[in-house]
Amino acid sequence: MKKPFITILAFTAMNFVLSMIASVFGGILDKVAASLNITVASAGLLNTLYSYGAAFGGPFTLVIFRKINRVKLLKIMLLIAILTALILVTVKSYGVLLVIRFIMGVAVNSYGVLSLSLVLSITGKERQGRTMAFLVAGNSLAMVVGVPLTRALSSLLGWREIFLILDAMMAAALIYFHFSLSDGSPDSSEVDLKNELNYVKDGRVLLIIAFTMLMFLGYGGFYTYITPYLIELFPSFESAMSIILVVFGIASFIGNWIGGIVLDKIGYAKSMLIGAVLQFAMVLLMIAFQPLKWGTLIFTTLMVLCAWFTGIHLNTGIAQVTENRSRFVLSLNSSCIFLGNAFGSSLSAVVITLKGIQNILFITLATTILIILIQLISVKKYTF
Repeated sequence: MKKPFITILAFTAMNFVLSMIASVFGGILDKVAASLNITVASAGLLNTLYSYGAAFGGPFTLVIFRKINRVKLLKIMLLIAILTALILVTVKSYGVLLVIRFIMGVAVNSYGVLSLSLVLSITGKERQGRTMAFLVAGNSLAMVVGVPLTRALSSLLGWREIFLILDAMMAAALIYFHFSLSDGSPDSSEVDLKNELNYVKDGRVLLIIAFTMLMFLGYGGFYTYITPYLIELFPSFESAMSIILVVFGIASFIGNWIGGIVLDKIGYAKSMLIGAVLQFAMVLLMIAFQPLKWGTLIFTTLMVLCAWFTGIHLNTGIAQVTENRSRFVLSLNSSCIFLGNAFGSSLSAVVITLKGIQNILFITLATTILIILIQLISVKKYTF
């Protein structure tokens, strides 16, 4: 690979686009529901099915296509993502949209795991936290600019037109990768399934995977419905929702940046414990200040910051524990992010129907308690 920095920059840009693909509905969930003549909870299933596809797609893709060169498979998955996005804008059936979102989740997460492994393979361990922070900055930028911008543009453009723009950006990236990534690039070898499965037995790996699943069950269950949640509590927020989403995006960017620095300083295990405790504290404050407009906004913003502070440690922790030798475990952990999101958003949909949207925070509260306990075990058993 002749220009690793430019390649990492390209992958960061693609993280922005794919984060938009994954989360664009979240910023305009009410608009999508209105355009399809369905409920907000039903519209949320478009994100849920994407998450399920991403959750199950990554590991199965690596196993089924383990004989295919990793770089070649990365390009194939990106091509499938482009094609599914193109189909998404042409169909009108809600049922078909759910199926397409599922397939899109499979392709995008498979691409994401392969790109993450490749980037880590060209980065020294002492800088992996900061490199990951730079890579994940693409996701943060989507929250800062992309998702709020789609909210602002939703009155001028439909969600289908927004997807067409994202599709064109993915096509441009595929052309770049075709010419810049050769089959002999680092981390382009086949998957040795027997060796990969041995890593799953490592207690540190199992604890990180459990942490990942539970954290994103709580956080994803809340963030999927964050726009209707805030508007339901305070209808006056609707006109300022684009600005509020920008604030959340900035918080995610700051949390991600700080998380990368702290990870390189004290290691992933202690950093994850700090992040878990901070998330718990923020959720408690969100519940306590729920009747207050500005209290809700401030502590929701801090909750987003703390979640992104913690999130950067998950796949980096897996990579460090396995010495970046297990793409399967990396994909399994990435899948747990999406599976947690899917379970969380599904559970939130039930809570919204039965108890009201204001009660979805109790799901997040329960999961933050559990991840604190998990990380206390991890730090005590494997750090000291």
